[in-house]
Amino acid sequence: MELTCPEGHVVGNLLQDPGEPGIGVQVGDAAREDWPRGGDSMFTYVTCPGCSRRVYGSTDTIRDRATWLSESESDWQGRFGLRYIEDGLA
Repeated sequence: MELTCPEGHVVGNLLQDPGEPGIGVQVGDAAREDWPRGGDSMFTYVTCPGCSRRVYGSTDTIRDRATWLSESESDWQGRFGLRYIEDGLA
């Protein structure tokens, strides 16, 4: 599942390989990490490579969407839109 900023740039991908436990996240050219990462317990934070702004989303909501996609027979790919941090502070 792609994680996108409000402008539509892909900031990362959640990945679940068949036979592998858990979900991984790959951000940019960085190596895949287990997700949620240590600091992502309540919110997942990422810097968008396209607009260089920090974005975030509720880790639980992202997990729910990823679970729904993994169980869907018709919609096996998807996108999850994150919000700019500044927008959430207003």
